[in-house]
Amino acid sequence: MGEVGLDRVSNGDASPSRGMLRLAIVGGSERAAALLRLLSDVENICVLGIADGSRSAPAMRLGEDLGVLVTTDLSELLRLPDLDLVMDMTDDFAVSAAIEERRPPTVELLGACGAEMMWDLLVAKKRGEEQGRLFAELRVAYEQIRSHEQRVQASRDALETANAELECRLAEIFFTHEFFKALTTFGSVEDVASLIVDGCNGILGAEISCVYLLERKDWTLRLAASQGRPEHYFRPLVPVSETVLGLAFREELMQIAHPEVPGPSSVWAVDPGEVGTSMALPLRAGESILGVLLVSASSHRELSHADLDRLQVIANQSSLALQNALLHEELERLSVTDRLTELYNHVYFEQRLDEELGRAARFAHELSLIMLDIDDFKAFNDRYLHQQGDEVLRTVSAIIRQNLRDMDVAARYGGEEFVVVLPETDSDGAAAVAERIRQTVSGWQFRTGDETLYVSITVSVGVATYPRHGMTCSKLVEAADRAMYLAKRSGKNKVVLAV
Repeated sequence: MGEVGLDRVSNGDASPSRGMLRLAIVGGSERAAALLRLLSDVENICVLGIADGSRSAPAMRLGEDLGVLVTTDLSELLRLPDLDLVMDMTDDFAVSAAIEERRPPTVELLGACGAEMMWDLLVAKKRGEEQGRLFAELRVAYEQIRSHEQRVQASRDALETANAELECRLAEIFFTHEFFKALTTFGSVEDVASLIVDGCNGILGAEISCVYLLERKDWTLRLAASQGRPEHYFRPLVPVSETVLGLAFREELMQIAHPEVPGPSSVWAVDPGEVGTSMALPLRAGESILGVLLVSASSHRELSHADLDRLQVIANQSSLALQNALLHEELERLSVTDRLTELYNHVYFEQRLDEELGRAARFAHELSLIMLDIDDFKAFNDRYLHQQGDEVLRTVSAIIRQNLRDMDVAARYGGEEFVVVLPETDSDGAAAVAERIRQTVSGWQFRTGDETLYVSITVSVGVATYPRHGMTCSKLVEAADRAMYLAKRSGKNKVVLAV
């Protein structure tokens, strides 16, 4: 009979409602309550009622809660309409016999073995459902965790990217701050120009950068500082009419060149074939153009709008610093320069003579001093006026400069007297320099104010040499001065060596 009952559970053919098995439970034990709970969750099974001798039994109380017929009368339970199956959970032979005796022919009976089998099947089904549900829940949880991990990883990647960008930005801000701070502290033009190219390379990552300063005397651009290539890579002088430097200077706009082949815009480089991209803009202070800043690369590179803005900021700030350095340099030059002749003044001459004499003593070198005076200069002034006398002083000063080395120091000693310091030069070498100056001056035709009248001027020159004629500055100057006045007393227009 148990097998018939199971078959009907599977097929559900005995019930008026196709697919539904209607059953009743006899017994109120905890196990019967557990079975009732299992059966209540099965869709194709309907528990019609439960019977037990005690209404307080666990299964009876659960039946009341579930709305199932609860009775102590077994006959009442067996008379339920459409009842298909009775499950005996009592393990009592007398109860089983009573059910067997009273059940309708259409009602099947599952005894202890059949009920146990039903119990096992339902428990297995319940466990399977729970495992399936648990698996589904675990799968959902796994997908949620995986999605969360992906979001976390994406957030971490975005955070790392943002941190990297922030670090780069902070580094750029720090470098830019230090760059601008350094611009305000550097005093020399050379230092400021070097700092400008440092800033271009550090802030913009420029491959090649250089600064050219304007030389107004011949309208050329002179290389002041460079980076990214050896100094010989750059042309030292570029006319303002040539290359992208000249374009930027003349048009006062940044120019960008992308020459596919070497062209006139890139010949600021000694080897233009290595130039792929050039960008230049003027360094301006107000209406005055001080020079041109250029950044370049060997390949094609276009600066972003942000980089162009940074380049413009660098140029603006650099121009102010450069102007200050140029003014400072000019003030220093004026402080040591005679305004009329543009030679060094007396104070600077004494300072340099002391330095050079100390160096000569330290390295056991000779040093010579030339003292020169224009002959009859007062008479020339009285006759042709001071304006023409000033022109004579300027011309003689230019002649002196033309006959000297870079290491030599020429100064206006006072009035129409000049002195020249010749480091590492003996008496014969100094006499030769003095003679060239004397001959050039005596052969020069000086204007008198009358454009048809030119006159000659002569100079008297004295030469003294360390250590032969003096061991100190004052002794050396005295020796050269005596030699110069000896030249004057012996007929002028002469070079005389100190004795």
